[in-house]
Amino acid sequence: MATSPRTAVPPRTAPIKVPQHVSVSGIVAGIRPPGPPVPKFLTPVFGGIYAAAYGVGGQPLVSSIVQHYGPVVSIPVLGFGDVVAVADPELAKQVLNEKPDVLLGGEGVGPAAVIYGPRSMFVREEPEHLQRRRILIPPLHGDALLGYAPIIESVTREAMNSWPQGRPMRMLAAARELTLDVIIRIVFGVHDPADVQRLGKPFDELLALALSPETPARYALRRLGAVRMWGRLAAINKRIDELVLPLIEKNRSANPDPPGASVLAMLTRTRYDSGQLLSARMIRDDLVTLVLAGHETTATTLAWMIDLLLHHDAALARVCAEAQSGETSYTEAVINETLRLRPPAPITGRMTTGPYRLGDYTIPAHTRIVLLLDLVNRNSKSYPDPDAFRPERFLGGRPPAHSWIPFGGGIKRCIGASFSMCELTTVLHTILRYADLVPVSSRLESPPSHAAPVLIPSQGTRIIFRRNSREDSRSLDNSSSQTPLQK
Repeated sequence: MATSPRTAVPPRTAPIKVPQHVSVSGIVAGIRPPGPPVPKFLTPVFGGIYAAAYGVGGQPLVSSIVQHYGPVVSIPVLGFGDVVAVADPELAKQVLNEKPDVLLGGEGVGPAAVIYGPRSMFVREEPEHLQRRRILIPPLHGDALLGYAPIIESVTREAMNSWPQGRPMRMLAAARELTLDVIIRIVFGVHDPADVQRLGKPFDELLALALSPETPARYALRRLGAVRMWGRLAAINKRIDELVLPLIEKNRSANPDPPGASVLAMLTRTRYDSGQLLSARMIRDDLVTLVLAGHETTATTLAWMIDLLLHHDAALARVCAEAQSGETSYTEAVINETLRLRPPAPITGRMTTGPYRLGDYTIPAHTRIVLLLDLVNRNSKSYPDPDAFRPERFLGGRPPAHSWIPFGGGIKRCIGASFSMCELTTVLHTILRYADLVPVSSRLESPPSHAAPVLIPSQGTRIIFRRNSREDSRSLDNSSSQTPLQK
């Protein structure tokens, strides 16, 4: 049974309380941010303790620390040094809009750099980052999106053929398979199912590493060779190289790109302003970044969105109506509200190059600043009843600046935001046109209680899928249900 449209999504934390010794604004002039006690001579020990505590307690632990100390908190973390966590929209705005030579975006990526590769646009600094960003914008925006929608719908229809009908399945698992299929086809321009599966397998394995607690642990110990000696990562990267590098060379020698060419084909033709082509290794690392970043976060958002809609009847009815009419305004509002309440990537980071003033606080050089997106997005000053699911917040206007930052902001804002919106809208509408979904539980899903780079539904969004009378039975014969999706 769906709940009332006013049902609140369980908050990640209680409202932030500023201690008495902090001013009303949460800022104390000229001092370092507050935080848990750390005896100076025992900093490495406490850094290890706090790192272990974060691994177990995750975002809820950080949220409780912020609640106690205020919206700017300094915490030593082994392998990362002092980490300054920020939960204030105005200070988030300052960080995201800061000059790139003052706050480094590539250095702020942290453990993700291990997975994406050292030449990825995502981990490069200026001016190279901006040059590479300009190269990647055309295939992920504007007219290019129009060509992707039919592919996304076709892949969704194909995926629905394998979903078990009339019994519990996990939407997150189904969404992961679907979005990986979509991104492989669009990025590499392959459409044969066998080729898609062959290319997708090592990327799926790489994603598993990215989501593993082993990745931040090895990153923390990187100076001891923990990444360099990571045999599993090396083996996966070798398989990706064996598949991707020949495709890059094949596309370089092919005829000029036809209309609707793949992202890979576009990258092999594009040049820097100097006229120089991107190297094969640069293209390889950017492709890895696009596949992983455009896969898991989109799948997670889709799972969260379906969970929220199935527990809010009025919102579901409006999206179903748009799925039939082709309208998208309310659906996009639902996506935005889902991203506000459940940002799949809970933090984004920067690194100071020198002493830095954050509000009235002074932060030392080489300090990692992380923005707590889930807390920024739930700021009670920006959103009345911030824990309630209300897509109407995004109709007819935009939220206050930097109070909604699921895609980050500034020059490092997620380059695939428009593509993600297109994919989420197309997938959701396709599913709702031809199927009925029922939640297994009357309760909304919650994020995991432990640390995770992506905030997934802890139960995987358990639903029951049934095709409706509008769907051609030949396209949904349900003869091949897949075990990983089942209860």
